[in-house]
Amino acid sequence: MANKITTTTAQNTLKDISKEVISLESGSIISLYEIDLSSIKSALNLHSTAIAQDTLRFHNEESFNQKTILFRGESYLPMPIIADGFEVNSNGSLPRPTLTVTSLKGILEESESSTYFLSLKRAILELENMIGAKVSRIRTFYKFLDAANNLEGVGEFTSGFNNNPEFPKESYFVERKISEDKDGIQFELSSVLDLQNFKLPGRICMANRCPFTYRGEGCCYEFKDLGVESEHGSTDHLPDFAPPIANDENNNLTGIITGSDGSSSYDPTSVTSSSVINYTTDLSSRPNNTFTAGQVVYLSKDDVNYYYVAKKSVPSGTPPPNSEYWEADRCGKSIDACKLRWGSAGAGKKFTNPPATDKGPANTYLPFGGFPGTNTRTSVK
Repeated sequence: MANKITTTTAQNTLKDISKEVISLESGSIISLYEIDLSSIKSALNLHSTAIAQDTLRFHNEESFNQKTILFRGESYLPMPIIADGFEVNSNGSLPRPTLTVTSLKGILEESESSTYFLSLKRAILELENMIGAKVSRIRTFYKFLDAANNLEGVGEFTSGFNNNPEFPKESYFVERKISEDKDGIQFELSSVLDLQNFKLPGRICMANRCPFTYRGEGCCYEFKDLGVESEHGSTDHLPDFAPPIANDENNNLTGIITGSDGSSSYDPTSVTSSSVINYTTDLSSRPNNTFTAGQVVYLSKDDVNYYYVAKKSVPSGTPPPNSEYWEADRCGKSIDACKLRWGSAGAGKKFTNPPATDKGPANTYLPFGGFPGTNTRTSVK
């Protein structure tokens, strides 16, 4: 795909297009088509060698006599294409264009000598009729094609190479294959906003309850050294210290895990990313696989860690979540629960002058996922 252009360049290209539109002698409009397969190839875990091209580019301009068109440095191969229904009306409904391409027989014949058509053939046959592929229609004036086409009157644009003026790109996704016969294959396209069973807002607005996954995406209360990019994005924003602190009823674990004399056997301030134990992988390094009160272990599922604190001496072969021996670290999903972990007094800490050992609040605000303002009866202390 071509590199993204700057805002200034985009403004200049639109000015050039606008001037040509109102010109008394405007040139012909050229329509080009791109089929982006990258997302569905990734979803189906196909290697790059399975289908060589991520993006297939075609045109249906008969006046070019079956020649390849160059635009913004990319090659668009000739192929019979009929595109209908791209027009936008004012009745409120989103357009559902149809794209008809040459028959599979024609594609098979061309695939013998063209890797582009070979990729198109494999995309139709192996990628479930390309459902989910992104289809873009690019329109520009004849004069704005690349000068490398060596055509009369082409290449006189002023915005620079790879920044040829064009109309706003129209992008849709393959919704389904409508029909296939000896004459061609017809696909129905839909807008990214026109999805069945898709509801807005995508996130439910709850006043008093946080919808984030505890220690996962959104919440991000997790040790920086134990975070994963697939769940947390960049781990730079995670706290250096995120010890287990309370259960789902907001009862502090220091008051739950106590010895026979009533004193606490658990000190969250001493818990570090290197002191917690991965119960699945680190057991081989422990004598007899036993644990003492106050030790912290975790289990991982779907890149989220679930922590447990030993309530007393744990015999070998007694994994969490056995509630007789383990107390689970859980979030109560309330603002009070969030305050136990975040804010100026929360358990989440970071180094204030790394690599020294001074600690400070990881966040002075509460990343609470609920919407307290939607309930006028909510009182935030």
